[in-house]
Amino acid sequence: MSAEVAPSSRLARALVQYVRDAVDHPYATIIGVCRDGGRDVVDLELEIDVAQDRAVPILHREPVRIIFGSADDLVAPRVLSLRADFPAGQVHTNLDSEDNGLCFCIWEDGWHDLSRNLTGQALVERIRWWFAGMADGSLHSEEQVLEPLIAPTSDTIVFPPGSIAGPWFIDKLHQGGGSMTLLMTRQRPDVQELTLDVFQRVLPSQVHGALANRPYDMGSLVELTTRLGFDLMAHLRSWLIEPDRLTAASERRALFLLIVPKRRTDEGDDETYDAWVYTPSETLAELGEKLGMTSTYQEGGRPRTGAALAGAIEPVDLKTVSLFSWRIVHRLDRSTARKFAGSERTTDAKLVAIGAGAIGSNVVMSATRAGLGTWTIIDDDVVLPHNTVRQTQTNWAIGHSKAQVLAIEADSILAEGGNDQIIADVMQPAARTEQVGIALREADLVVDFSASPAVVGHLADQDVRRASSFFFGPDGSDLVVLDEGSGRTVLLDEIEAQYFLAVAACPALAGHLAAARTDLIRYANACQDLSRPLPPWQVHMLSGLAAGRLPLAIEDAAPSAWVWRLDPDTGSVLPIRLDVHVTSRFVSGTLRVSVSRGVVDTMRTYRTKAAPDETGGILIGTFDLVRNVLHVVAALPAPPDSAQAPTYFVRGAQNLHPLVEGLASMTAGRLRYVGEWHSHPDGAAARPSIEDEGVFTYLRQQLDPVGTPYAMLICGREETWLRTAWQDRGQVEGIISHGDA
Repeated sequence: MSAEVAPSSRLARALVQYVRDAVDHPYATIIGVCRDGGRDVVDLELEIDVAQDRAVPILHREPVRIIFGSADDLVAPRVLSLRADFPAGQVHTNLDSEDNGLCFCIWEDGWHDLSRNLTGQALVERIRWWFAGMADGSLHSEEQVLEPLIAPTSDTIVFPPGSIAGPWFIDKLHQGGGSMTLLMTRQRPDVQELTLDVFQRVLPSQVHGALANRPYDMGSLVELTTRLGFDLMAHLRSWLIEPDRLTAASERRALFLLIVPKRRTDEGDDETYDAWVYTPSETLAELGEKLGMTSTYQEGGRPRTGAALAGAIEPVDLKTVSLFSWRIVHRLDRSTARKFAGSERTTDAKLVAIGAGAIGSNVVMSATRAGLGTWTIIDDDVVLPHNTVRQTQTNWAIGHSKAQVLAIEADSILAEGGNDQIIADVMQPAARTEQVGIALREADLVVDFSASPAVVGHLADQDVRRASSFFFGPDGSDLVVLDEGSGRTVLLDEIEAQYFLAVAACPALAGHLAAARTDLIRYANACQDLSRPLPPWQVHMLSGLAAGRLPLAIEDAAPSAWVWRLDPDTGSVLPIRLDVHVTSRFVSGTLRVSVSRGVVDTMRTYRTKAAPDETGGILIGTFDLVRNVLHVVAALPAPPDSAQAPTYFVRGAQNLHPLVEGLASMTAGRLRYVGEWHSHPDGAAARPSIEDEGVFTYLRQQLDPVGTPYAMLICGREETWLRTAWQDRGQVEGIISHGDA
């Protein structure tokens, strides 16, 4: 090395300047600066903050050598120990250094990104941090995966997920960009087009520790495996003289696959494994002769290879047999995909998707990439050309079943399939009734992506463990997610009814259901062949939010309702969480009635404020004529022209008509007038008086001919009484206890 000169590396110059000129103590001292060929070399003594009790004997002062490999700092500097007695075999160190010292693995991030803001001070502190972490044992935590035993390379071999146990066969080889990717399979191909034979062996288990340099030749590989307690040459000889090897020895090369089980401590169990893959440049025949194991001769104008007699052929220096190494990766199954997706789930969810359109197809594909679980996709529609703008199905799928195509596409994402499809209308599955029923009952979560209120109601009536509904608002800029939670204490249609109330009552949701687009596009010549314009980026953005919410719809215990409002001009998203109240549910014959706790609480509040007078008002709700279901979601206060006294209440009508019409307009006609409520004072039972019966008779006379349901609620001190009737569907009466609420 030459005498001290000014470094050519910017980072080296910054390091020297910092250590020599820093106003505050830099915790480092320069031992020397020099040039070594085209490299800058800076030797430092670092002051390390270490405790008295140390996991590794790191000293308070550690001498290091930093080698800067290029003047333009495009190569990460190497950091070596100058201590002759530095403890060997530690994790995050390289065993066989090229520069006369033990090399440290300082860098975890990509150098090109890290170097952008790495100052001289930051470099010193990074190395000091490494020493401190090595000393107290935190450099490699218990939660981290075990370190590899040798350094990786750039050519890649890809295995299926799961055990590395073979036998293995070569499926495909891709070349490009100066590197190769080899795809492996457990299935023997009908025709072996590639001229490689796999030599696979399992080595003795090892404790993870320092990295060994990657062997570049046969001699280095034999030395490494010998240190690990494995006789590579003996195993290789028996493999090379097998008949299958000898037959094609002049045309094929070896692919060495060596598997090394790894454990964290001497006493521990094997946790994982290293798998090393090497390819010699020689054919099997040439390799066998160089190793003194086989000999090749001409017979009938063709080369023949056979086992060599012991000592008949002198082996060459094994260092002259070059090896090309491969980086090993695995295809992803769902459990591994979850790790890369940052999920803490440990099991697959069993999911049903109803609808494979814009939101359904995108959420299914995103959730599959995240390893969430397997899907059964139910849809009776086919892919049409305009669907490809915002759905995952592409041009090749036109004319095919949406459900079938989506299941195929989902199965192609990971190396683990399991997705299924049912081509059926979930409301009228006909021949698929039993299959659909089984799928719904066995699913951990049934997700409605159809944007159909009828499907929401249908799922509320089905025997399912849990149901959710994900849909876009009418103009495609809002996402709505409704979820029952575990236990189904509030059914999906009851949550939907409360969502309609929130749309009418929450200022942040103004225009949510009233913003339907009128600029529909006709995509075919039938009456209903219309579609709304919707930019794909909006679909992807909202579908991404939906996919992010999906795991919570599986895990959260409580029912929930969310709306995300996207501003297409700015790209901002406003999340709005809606209140979901428990419901009291009454069933009689074919009629089902639900009253949300919010209604009861509201009536009790108005009753308390009006005391000692009675009070009351109208009831707002939504109903389903097909399913015979009524949901009461709101109790409005007494109009200002009402007559109130301790013994009676006569509801007025001032401003009620525009109010009810406004609620209907804001909710696309879903919220309607559904009856009357009033309070009884303390000491009076929450039961109808003769006058109250007259009110109910009036409701029957007015609403029976219209065909809508009608309810009367009487709110007392301890309980609320309910009566609902609906033409020939019958009548329901019930009591809602106030309890401690």
